[in-house]
Amino acid sequence: MAYQKYKPFMAYIEPEVLLKLKKFTKKRRTTMTEVVREALNARLTPGDPFVSGFNSGIDAAVEAVKNTKGAQMRFPSGKTFAELTTEEIVRHYLQENADETSRRKESVPSLQGLLQE
Repeated sequence: MAYQKYKPFMAYIEPEVLLKLKKFTKKRRTTMTEVVREALNARLTPGDPFVSGFNSGIDAAVEAVKNTKGAQMRFPSGKTFAELTTEEIVRHYLQENADETSRRKESVPSLQGLLQE
């Protein structure tokens, strides 16, 4: 990276994360600062790989539900269990904005809870 005028920034992280970061940078012979810069740039750049990976996981969950034989049971509404479930799962897609990554409705941890039940 070419020299640029940097602004100082301080953040607090969990001790376990700091230990992993130190091991990672030592193994790759780089600095913690450079890894943090790369991570921030990756999250703030349009085409965020986190968003596309997360949404790919949502797509995989939808396919798994649709392909489950028991999920084809129909309710009085006429919709199958799979249709009702996938409608709810799809609401959790992450949306990308120019400035930030945002959710359509709820936070990521609520989706994790939904999928673990």
